[in-house]
Parts: sequence; structure tokens; C-alpha cells
Amino acid sequence: MSISRTSSNSPNILFALYFLMFAAGGIYFTYFLIFLRQAGLASPQIGIINMCGGLVAFFASTLWGYLSDRTGKARLLLAFAIATNGAISLLYPLAKAFPAFLAIACTFAFFNAAIMTLMDSLALNLLGDRRHEYGKFRLGGTFGYISTTLTIGFLFERVGLRWMFPVYCVIMGLYALLTLRLPDTSASASRSALPSFKTLGTLLHQPGWGVFLITTFLIWLASSGAISFLGIKLKGMGASDSLVGIVASAAAIFEIPFMLYSGNIMRRLGITRTLWFAIIGYIARVSLYTVIPTPEWAIAVNGLNGVSYVLYWNAALQFNNQNAPENLKATAQGILVSTMNLASVVSALLTGGLYDTLGANPVYGLLAGICVLAFILFTTGNHKILFPPKTEPQAVSLSDRT
Repeated sequence: MSISRTSSNSPNILFALYFLMFAAGGIYFTYFLIFLRQAGLASPQIGIINMCGGLVAFFASTLWGYLSDRTGKARLLLAFAIATNGAISLLYPLAKAFPAFLAIACTFAFFNAAIMTLMDSLALNLLGDRRHEYGKFRLGGTFGYISTTLTIGFLFERVGLRWMFPVYCVIMGLYALLTLRLPDTSASASRSALPSFKTLGTLLHQPGWGVFLITTFLIWLASSGAISFLGIKLKGMGASDSLVGIVASAAAIFEIPFMLYSGNIMRRLGITRTLWFAIIGYIARVSLYTVIPTPEWAIAVNGLNGVSYVLYWNAALQFNNQNAPENLKATAQGILVSTMNLASVVSALLTGGLYDTLGANPVYGLLAGICVLAFILFTTGNHKILFPPKTEPQAVSLSDRT
């Protein structure tokens, strides 16, 4: 189904939805761990919160995707999850002890898992045969992220980080309302076509899924740890709240051309090679965090976000969508997000447990080594696609599969 047959306003709505989604995320994920630190939590406690939140999201992501495929109510499910997620965030400033923070974070993670799973699934469904242009609409998220990370730090320096949650909730409320304007793209499938838990195994037998999921797990393990503790690392080097925001916004600013042209890049290289180059970008990015002499250097390092995150995520979405059966599209997206969330759990255990003991640079060096391991695995598993014999034509189609 193409956008033109669905709704003439869908492109603008998608762009605006991604803007609001990442404007809120730019506030929450940039400053949340700093808020927890200022609330008196130690690194191991912060790690436990990240771990438990990721564990909840690991199960919830696939559940939300399955519910979407089963009910055909993705739009309503998404709007409900967004509104509830924003409301739950208001509980954080009321928490006084670690158990309260943990309970709120786990509840927050359950509904937040729906947003990542259902938003992209809905977008690809709306785009139809134009789904290779996903990056152009996801660019709204880039501008949303820039708008908050570049400015909100100056506000928080004056009023305190407790105000991040009311601001976040307002943005999420607008996001939920706008979601209801999306057209209903769910096909009215027959009961026999509806997914069951028995059919989920068909996804795992798709070509290349094993290597792809393990690689994604390793990459997200490393990147989740690196990004989650970057604000704390920079604050330890003497950075202000505004500089932390500027560093975060730099990642979004430098990803703009990659969002615009990711479709062309995948057409030229194919999905497999796009993923391969993105892994190289992650190796460079995480490694450079270990050698920056001052926090200002992180602005330049975060410029590699386009080469790493954008190319990997956009190519991963295309891989998922092409390999999943028609009645399991959202479920496949849920499994991908669940893989990432499981990686976040392991990353929280690893990074939170070692950060105070070993220090920032040794931990970041370990995360860079995990990226190298992912590179070796992915290269070995896709050697024939990445380096075909010279006598054979090279596969450069968007439909390349790992």
C-alpha cells in the first residue's frame, strides 16, 4: 500500500510524529541517567535499573508486535502506549528510594517498548513500495532530537532536571494525539491468516537471520553502553549540562545527510554491505570515545552517528520487512527490538558493574572490542555476499539479504 492510496497527509504526519518521538527521546535519554546520579544512585544501581528496564522491554517488544499483527489495531495500541508512557514519567520526581525508581523504570519500559516497535512498523506499512525512502521521513526525528538536545540543557541548568519529566509528558501527549490522525492501514485478514505463536518459528528460519540477530545483539550491547554512560563520562571530565546536550545534538546533526540518502546508499551497496560499513562506523566511534582529551572532542566523535547508527538501523528495518511474512511484519519488528533490548540488559550489567571499578576508558575499550567481534562474525557469515568472486556480478540490489 503506498502513501498516495492511504492518505495524502500521511507523509507530513509521519515526519511530525518522528519529530515529536525523538524530541521527547532527546530529553529523556540524554539526561535520565544524570538525573538518577543526581538523585543519589550509584553506578551499580543505575546499571540495575537499565538492566531491568531492558529485560521488561525484551519481552514486551515482541508482545506488542504480536498484538498488533493479531488485532490489526497498531494505531490505537501505539497512541495508548505513548500517552501512558508520558504519564508514568511524571512519577520519577516523586521517587525517594532505589526500589521506587526501579518500579517506575520497569513500568515505563513496558510501554516504551511499544513505541519503538509499532512506530516503525506503521511507517513501513504506510510507505508501501516507497519504504526505501524511510530515511526521509525518519529525518523528522533527527530534527526533533536536535531541537531538544541543543536547547533544553540551558533550561535545565536554570530550573533543574526535575522539569525534564513534565516537558517530556507534554510532548508525548501531543505525539499520542497526532498518532490518532494516522490512517488505519491494517488489512482485514481472515482468521486463518492471523499469526499464532506456532507461526513465529517461521521467522527464525529466514535466510541469514541467525547471523543478523547475533550481530545486532553485539552492536547494540556496545552502543547502548557507550551512549548510556556518555553523559556521565563527559560530566566526569568537567562538561556542563548544556555541553552534554550539544554533544547529543551533534549526533543528530551529522546524521541528516545519511537519513536523506540512506535509500540511495542501500540501492548502491545492498543491505548486506550497508550493514557491514555501519559496523565499521561503530568500531571507529566507540574506540574514539576512549581517547578524547576533553569533553568537547565528543562533538566530533558523535558525528559518526550517521555512518554507524543510521545506516545500520535503516538497513536492519529493510531486512526485517523483506524477510517477514505479510502477517508477521510487526512481530518481526518486535523481535528485532527485543534483541536490542536484551543487548541493553547485558550492557547494563556489564557497563554499570564495571564503570566505577575500572573507569570510563577501560570500559569503552571493552565495548569497542565487542564491536570488533560483531564485525568478524558478520564478515565471516556473509563473506560470499561481501566479497563475491570477480567472475560473478556483485549484488547491489536493495533486496540483498544477509
